[in-house]
Amino acid sequence: MRDKPLEHCAIFGVTCDDVAFSVSKLLYQGLIAQQHRGQESSGISILKTGGKIYTYKRKGLVSQVLTDNKLSQFWGNVGIGHNRYATTGSSEYESLDYIQPFHFKNNDIEFSLAFNGTIPVYDDIKKKMDDLGRIFVTNTDTEVIAQLIASIAIGTEKWPEILKIASKLLDGSYSLVIMTADGDIYAIRDPKGFKPLCIGELKTEKRNLYFVASESCAIDTVGANFLRDVKPGEIVHLSHQKDIQSELVLKAERTALCQFEFVYFARPDSIIDGVSVAQARLRMGENLAVKDPQLLDQEFKKNAIVVPVPDSGRSAAVGYAKQSRLPYVEGLMKNRYVWRTFIMPGQKTRKAAVKEKLNPIKSVIQGKDVILFDDSIVRGTTTKQIVSLLRQKGGAKSVHVRVSCPPVVSACYMGIDFPTTKELIAGKNKEKYGEKEYINKVRNTIGADSLLYQTLDDLKKSIGKDESQLCLACLTGEYPLKHTDKIKHLEESILKERYKKSEQNGIY
Repeated sequence: MRDKPLEHCAIFGVTCDDVAFSVSKLLYQGLIAQQHRGQESSGISILKTGGKIYTYKRKGLVSQVLTDNKLSQFWGNVGIGHNRYATTGSSEYESLDYIQPFHFKNNDIEFSLAFNGTIPVYDDIKKKMDDLGRIFVTNTDTEVIAQLIASIAIGTEKWPEILKIASKLLDGSYSLVIMTADGDIYAIRDPKGFKPLCIGELKTEKRNLYFVASESCAIDTVGANFLRDVKPGEIVHLSHQKDIQSELVLKAERTALCQFEFVYFARPDSIIDGVSVAQARLRMGENLAVKDPQLLDQEFKKNAIVVPVPDSGRSAAVGYAKQSRLPYVEGLMKNRYVWRTFIMPGQKTRKAAVKEKLNPIKSVIQGKDVILFDDSIVRGTTTKQIVSLLRQKGGAKSVHVRVSCPPVVSACYMGIDFPTTKELIAGKNKEKYGEKEYINKVRNTIGADSLLYQTLDDLKKSIGKDESQLCLACLTGEYPLKHTDKIKHLEESILKERYKKSEQNGIY
């Protein structure tokens, strides 16, 4: 739903020492395991034996783009893939140039790049590239990275050195994979480790395969063994000639893994930087139950049930129900064939789609005090509708909203799509009414009988990491990037551009 934050992308790569083996099916499996990270488009680049890179990419889900008919046409033992949700550049009427992998080729160098993240000050780098006579065909940070890499390559042909220099010039959040024309794959994670990235291997009597993925669930899906996470600032070299080796690690003063990976983005069966996503979410629910004053009312508890918003609210709701010793009830039925409401044009269309997507089960909700559990509230429009559905169609006696994430009050410039404070229900109310009143204003807006958010301290305890290891910018307004002054100027320009496009398309 459009009321949820949206991740930028998923990346996947595989290399095999058997030149007769084709990795196209493995690319499909790795991408479909990470479909949740991007649903706008999908694509792959495969290196044909002999050194030629072939790229195929289209709008649509993995299963729509990478059909058996298409996969059968792409043979090669090295490849990378990408699922995309756009946060820079056009996403509505764009050409294939905007879809990844980004296949770069000129008279000097050829490579393919798949990127997850955002370089918020990429326009500054682009201007410098313009001064060097570079010609751009898109308005994305992905192409800026590609052009930067190609420019650095003029001075050195050594890929580790090229990527080391590039990493020092890029200030932002990124995990990326690069496939060279020589058949090498390089996996790079930014020095603060905003975005997850991991590696795996599959060794048989016939062949050795090495993998890189945004999430470990993709490594599991292809039947490989999860080895480890790519360290923040690390460049890992995957090669069927040299196996896996770490080229270098650029260290930062602190790390800043996005906390939303644990709250919402990542699949529960993934492990990120040593932390089980499922266990972290379970602890979020347990910690929220310990702090819930509503549970002190024993009469309330006799009639209360815990209902998750499917699917993202389930894990934390289980933890809450377990700790509070209340019944866990699947009270909302989800229509899985209506799930791409976030790209529907116009608020009215998206609002209608919510009713088509979720339906309360009246037989278990009617007359009950419902504790509605969700992972986060961003814009608040969907939460308001669900609360209304539980009352009007479900017959709930009361609805009490519990949120496993603290209030989202600030913009994000690190690759999550809620980039303006004025679009955030908690953020705009906090600005208007202050620290003491804004939670109550949010509660009134969504129509809940009570509202309780996770505390920042309990979120950190649930994940098992502190503020020097996590990015909490959307919750605190404190950005862990260098160019904070430039970043904050983006908010107004982004908002103006959104309204301009909305008026042109007749959305609002």
